[in-house]
Amino acid sequence: MTDDDVPLQFLRRAYHPDDWVAVFLKSYESGRIAQRVAPVSVVMSSPCQAWLARENEAAVNVYVSVNAIRPRKVSRRRTAIGAIRHVFLDADHGGCAVLAAIAARRDLPPPSYVLHSSPNRVHVLWRVTGFAIERVEALQKQLARELATDSAATSCSQTTRLPGFLNQKRRPAYRVTIEYPGVDAVYTPDDFPTPPAVTPRADFTVRPFQSGSGDAQVIERARRYLATMPPAITGQHGDAHTFRVCCRLVRGFALSDDEALRLLTHWNTRCQPPWSERELIDKLVHARRYGREPMGGLLETRR
Repeated sequence: MTDDDVPLQFLRRAYHPDDWVAVFLKSYESGRIAQRVAPVSVVMSSPCQAWLARENEAAVNVYVSVNAIRPRKVSRRRTAIGAIRHVFLDADHGGCAVLAAIAARRDLPPPSYVLHSSPNRVHVLWRVTGFAIERVEALQKQLARELATDSAATSCSQTTRLPGFLNQKRRPAYRVTIEYPGVDAVYTPDDFPTPPAVTPRADFTVRPFQSGSGDAQVIERARRYLATMPPAITGQHGDAHTFRVCCRLVRGFALSDDEALRLLTHWNTRCQPPWSERELIDKLVHARRYGREPMGGLLETRR
């Protein structure tokens, strides 16, 4: 069972009382996902915490958005982020070395809290104010490169695990813990290195449209598949639907990100509202990294 006060303590400390956050649930066994966007007070309520505990005991992982969501939004898209509450890094290996490297740097303040998601894997968070979305994402990309943390976990719409619940992704399950070495400090952009100026597509260049499999028929098959897919619609699990579509393209059809993005452009015009290019790029990156569909699985089926 969850130590009831651990997630509540984190929610009280990490967000403003009137913030809205996204709670994201995912089962790596069944592939089932769910998301709820609600005020922090609702997430902290006994009914919601009991629901999360039941899901977690049923091998479902529990995540929460790193930043605040604009009120009454139903997704955690980049365009739905209402306030940057944290600078965030995900060290999916070598957590102890990453923490030592941060401590040795004079241009970085001490972390506000360190979440231990599993042995030697940590999420590092600094409480911040005054950050624009572009600034915090550029800083997180820079720090991810310099500290060798997860370069895919640098979007402002990123999630972290909710402390106190079990990490059910691996066996045996691991209880997510958290330390608060500097929780009282709130940092500003002046407390961090100034990231280099970036354009919205500085880290993604669309190259000539060539199949990642070397077979133009694969692209055509993927194009026909995408034409049958309904659009993503806000309020109708559009976030999860888009993730599944991206998984089919970059994993099932084994397309490159460039190829998949080109195909998604037309499909995206039917989405309500359409995703930005940056959001689609993030979806493709996460689909390739976290999707469970076998790579090239759809290439083995008959046309």
